[in-house]
Amino acid sequence: MPYRLLEHTADLCFEVTAASFAELPGEALRAMTEWCRPEWRDGAVERPFHIEAPDRVALLVDLLNEALALSQIHREAYDVITIRSINENYVEGSFHGKAISGARDEIKAVTYHGAKVEELADGSWVAILLMDI
Repeated sequence: MPYRLLEHTADLCFEVTAASFAELPGEALRAMTEWCRPEWRDGAVERPFHIEAPDRVALLVDLLNEALALSQIHREAYDVITIRSINENYVEGSFHGKAISGARDEIKAVTYHGAKVEELADGSWVAILLMDI
């Protein structure tokens, strides 16, 4: 399982794992989307993005907040990411998803508070993400 919910008193907290840093954003996006349970409609969409940040934690948090903002603006949900370029300070690619008529639950924002991104001894990656709901 690439993610699991962690106990938190007021907000939503995910631990997300991936085989590489490049795969971590896709797993985190999928976790958020699954938790929100969007009511999908027809019509595939693609939204390009490019994010610059001072470190990997800020990069992941900013990327997920970009997905949330685009989702709100366009009434869409994204469950797949295509990464064209990524390093510790930059990511460029596209979100892929569909139009939605609503969602059963909503994430307001991904926060920097308690956010962590680290490489494990086996070369896999883990992120802890706290979300305001």
